[in-house]
Amino acid sequence: MAVFHAGDREAFSEALAQLQAGDCIEAESLAAIVRNAREFVAALTEIADKAAQFASQAEGIDTREAQGAAVVSLCRSLDALEKADRRDKQREGIERAKGEGKYLGRKPIAVDDTLFEAVVQRWEQGEMSAREAMAELKLKPNTFYRRIKQREEQKMNEHRKVAHEIRAEIKEAARQSRRDLDELRKQVKAEAREVKKAASETLELHDVERELRRERRRAENEHEEAVRQMKREVEAETKEFKQVLEEK
Repeated sequence: MAVFHAGDREAFSEALAQLQAGDCIEAESLAAIVRNAREFVAALTEIADKAAQFASQAEGIDTREAQGAAVVSLCRSLDALEKADRRDKQREGIERAKGEGKYLGRKPIAVDDTLFEAVVQRWEQGEMSAREAMAELKLKPNTFYRRIKQREEQKMNEHRKVAHEIRAEIKEAARQSRRDLDELRKQVKAEAREVKKAASETLELHDVERELRRERRRAENEHEEAVRQMKREVEAETKEFKQVLEEK
């Protein structure tokens, strides 16, 4: 919480521009900081809207106390009446000007965007006061802070746009990843089927090889037995032939 001591109108205006919630502006008298009651009502209403406080020693006003809070309520009511009266007069003037074909609407104050951004950055970095920034840009406080608000809203919109684009890219990347994963699963399943088929064919080939080896062993055995039988038969015939020769 900061306390600003305003000894004149300039100091009061600068303090009002820097005021934040919980701060307090202290003045010696109202005459030193405002020119008339209308300015005081508007200033005190603005201070209350910022959730800040005000105290004037000469008039005994202190919004931190109950009596001062009542003054704030009164000023709010007076400010609302004043604004309503100004709106009514403005509306009447606009309608009258429209009837005469003279009303073209209020022209926006032209401000160089590059200069505005440079000055605002210096102000945000504490290199210059808000009053100095307004003077360099030739803007009134309401216009200055309205432009600041528009600038922040534009940045926020840009951030939302970038965030939206990033989220869209992430979703698309996730969808692509799921597609790639599905494709990979299909490939793995196909390869697994091929491996299983190859394994089955390998087992069948092994079975065939085993059967061939068994058949070869049987054929070899039969061949050896046939050879032995033939040898026995030859020996028997040779023996008989020798006997025949001996008898003759």
